[in-house]
Amino acid sequence: MLRRKAAFQYPIAPAPRTAVLFPGFRSRGSVRVFAGGWSEEAAKFSPESIATDLAQLEKLAGTVSVSHAVVVFRKESDPLLTMAERDRLWRAFRVPVFEQMIGPDCTLLASECEAHNGLHIESPKFAPASREIDATTCGCGRTGPRLVPTVEEVVRRVAAYAR
Repeated sequence: MLRRKAAFQYPIAPAPRTAVLFPGFRSRGSVRVFAGGWSEEAAKFSPESIATDLAQLEKLAGTVSVSHAVVVFRKESDPLLTMAERDRLWRAFRVPVFEQMIGPDCTLLASECEAHNGLHIESPKFAPASREIDATTCGCGRTGPRLVPTVEEVVRRVAAYAR
């Protein structure tokens, strides 16, 4: 049975013209998927936002300009972004950075909101192992569990930022 590709969810509606540079998503409305990464076709699309993994965003740093947030895809096993990684992306693109944790089929597992206070768990099937969970109300007003950095990730973030 063929499974339908996942729909990308931009963190703040409505989604601007967004180039998703990652396979497994489907194009829809203002969102276009360029599964092979940045290309001449993606450049002609003139995206206002880009969504992809950290490695691709860092390759595009300083070469591509956007006017809306960039979205960083992370795997379930990846640590949360460090402050140094966020700082590098801010310096490169000069727009907010949002993090989204996706499953192997690109299903959205957890996503960062505009309060940037952890990642809201979006999928009832997502059971994060060895992760810190905060169940207090988020600054955005949403209730429900959020992934927050573990003590180890906080130490790693501070150490990376201090370099």
